[in-house]
Amino acid sequence: MIDTTLTDTPTTETEQRRKRQSAVSYARASVGLEGLEPSEASEQQAARFIAGEIGLSEFLKPAR
Repeated sequence: MIDTTLTDTPTTETEQRRKRQSAVSYARASVGLEGLEPSEASEQQAARFIAGEIGLSEFLKPAR
């Protein structure tokens, strides 16, 4: 299950990045199990999320 409180708990930046990477990996696996592949735009959005440039709510918006 994806932790939806990724930014609610104070932790180190490294731990936050690890949690974001884990959430993205989980999402990729879930999409893959459906027989789909993330678009390039979705992958770019995921990279921005992992880097901390955007939050969870922005990450979950459909990529354009």
